[in-house]
Amino acid sequence: MKLQLDVESGTLAGRSFELETGFLTIGRGETCSVKFDANSERIASKQHAFIEAHADGFYLTDNKSTNGTFVNGQKITSVKLATGDRLQFGQNGISASVTLLDRSAISQQNYPNSDAEQFNELLAHEPANLQTSLHNFALGSASSVETDKPKTGKYIGIGVTIFVVVFLSLIVGGLMFLSLGLGTAIIAAVVAFVPAIIYLLPIIWLDRYDPEPLWLLALAFAWGALVAVIVSFVINTIFGVAVGIAVSPEAGEAAGAIMSAPIFEEASKGVGLLILLVFFRRYFDDILDGIVFAGVIALGFATVENVLYYGRALSEAGFAGLLILFVLRGIMSPFAHVTFTSMTGIGCGIARESHNSAIKIIMPILGYIGAVTLHAIWNGMAVLGGTEGFLFGYFLGEIPLFIIFVGFSLYIMRRQNKILNEMLAIDIARGLIPTEHAEKATSAFRSSAWLIGGIFEGKFKARSRYVRAIGKLGLSYWHIQRATAAQGQTGSFQQNPILRDEVLKWRDKV
Repeated sequence: MKLQLDVESGTLAGRSFELETGFLTIGRGETCSVKFDANSERIASKQHAFIEAHADGFYLTDNKSTNGTFVNGQKITSVKLATGDRLQFGQNGISASVTLLDRSAISQQNYPNSDAEQFNELLAHEPANLQTSLHNFALGSASSVETDKPKTGKYIGIGVTIFVVVFLSLIVGGLMFLSLGLGTAIIAAVVAFVPAIIYLLPIIWLDRYDPEPLWLLALAFAWGALVAVIVSFVINTIFGVAVGIAVSPEAGEAAGAIMSAPIFEEASKGVGLLILLVFFRRYFDDILDGIVFAGVIALGFATVENVLYYGRALSEAGFAGLLILFVLRGIMSPFAHVTFTSMTGIGCGIARESHNSAIKIIMPILGYIGAVTLHAIWNGMAVLGGTEGFLFGYFLGEIPLFIIFVGFSLYIMRRQNKILNEMLAIDIARGLIPTEHAEKATSAFRSSAWLIGGIFEGKFKARSRYVRAIGKLGLSYWHIQRATAAQGQTGSFQQNPILRDEVLKWRDKV
């Protein structure tokens, strides 16, 4: 059985939409299967209604639309459709008619010279649309995904990663002890690392809808704290010494801070972002993830850098010098590196969201250029202007820039909230996700309060897993919608049914 929806008025007049399995979403939203004009056809809601295929036929359900859904002149909540039914989306709104075709009718209509066996074979090879794919996955076709992959490679990868992290940690620790001495290095490390835990909290909170696994955030932090630090230390030292020999020690120090540090520090941090973008695509979804990963990498780098700065201040000026530098770096500008590297993160995030090959290449490069520019200006203020130049640039440049960065991050977070509300509208209407749960899971403060309350009720694990599953489910619909529009592929086709099961698993435990 197949349903054919013929639109009779509005901007889609004359268009036909077919449904055999799954569902058709109808409204002004970007993700709707039947998408009305967002400006001229506002009588229809963004997620106005949907038609769903059931075993006994096709059902039209109004999705709490503002102006209602009508079948043969009667306002409905949910109704089974029949051939000849006339639909209207809003009083005096866009109209459409319904035709139901059984398989024999479809065969005679489309394949008059084919027998039933030939028709069925052709039907089996028809490309599936987005709704068909989702429906098949919802019924369990995800079983085609391999579940018993050999784990030997995984264990080797974990072992190699641990070895590399430990090895690099020893190198960084050795550099600190040699530069500062054991006692000074320990004090400086405590002063630098303890506040870093606090600095990480707002960055992680930004990503509350689809939080990244802690092990991946830890690797991102380690990349900034170990790899980026070692690479930058070696290159900056060589560059500064070379300029110092050629010109003067003062020129070498200035050139290292204004030229070498911005270029190579942002490059070493940016390479970490590119690795996440290429090899961990299933976790790197959008611009917000770019900001989060960039922020974590940058904090790792800044934390180790602070150890060296704090240690030198302690050695040269005692605890008074350490306190002054901590105020300047740890209180007044703890997110300076985060702001710089987030430019690269935003570029990588735009590349991740786009299906345009040119944008995938250009945006990370433009983001990197922005990061280098901001970093050079920041270092230049301190090196060339001294304390006065630093304070002048801080109040007139850094604070406004940071406010813009925070505002942009909140905007992107709000954008993700709107995406989730649109993508999950059908699952909420179908009862997979209760409305109350959806409101909590997609609200910044309600979700945080709900999770905190779960600590005292013994439900924190269930709620955190549930909120994460809801966020990832909504984003999987978004990835599928974008991939389908671009005629591309996405792993979300396989992840979608798994995430549905995850939602069901935790729904009754929260």
